[in-house]
Amino acid sequence: MNSYYDLILEKAYEYGQMYHPDAPAEQHAAFANSVAYAVTRTSGGFGGPSMRQHLAARLTPEKLPFDEAIKAVEDCCYGELTEEHARMIIEEHCFDDAPEDLTRAHELLGLSTC
Repeated sequence: MNSYYDLILEKAYEYGQMYHPDAPAEQHAAFANSVAYAVTRTSGGFGGPSMRQHLAARLTPEKLPFDEAIKAVEDCCYGELTEEHARMIIEEHCFDDAPEDLTRAHELLGLSTC
């Protein structure tokens, strides 16, 4: 039997795959985890955390209904990677980023990609 958290996580993952079919798996995981966190304030889920997931958590300081959570984190998880995202690799523990996100973050921050 699935918990409420698991149902939110699954529903968010399916939404991400439907509306962002070309996004990498790491972004789908960040989105699902971020929506579930915004709705339940519980961390976990699929992989992560990534810089997108860390930044999305900062955008949702309180519990939100599912539809509002999607609106609050969708661009952060699927939109263009920004310097604000990139700073998460310095400020937080990130280890499940899409390779192209990590490359872009290093470019934005002027870091070596070795």
